[in-house]
Amino acid sequence: MQPDHLTIDEVRRMAAAIGLNRLSEEHMQQLLHAANVAHARRTILPVASLTPADEPAHVYRHRPGDER
Repeated sequence: MQPDHLTIDEVRRMAAAIGLNRLSEEHMQQLLHAANVAHARRTILPVASLTPADEPAHVYRHRPGDER
């Protein structure tokens, strides 16, 4: 693992801080894995060169008569 990944003890402290005191050990391991995967994905994103125009625009169109 990389040195900047969270440890299980750090995840336990974070979970307790937000009121997740009753998580099982299996759930703690899942939370640890999810946090480390999210961190790894964030670190490879080229955010330094992003501009507001790079934000995805979600466009929804309604056609008259298409009432679903």
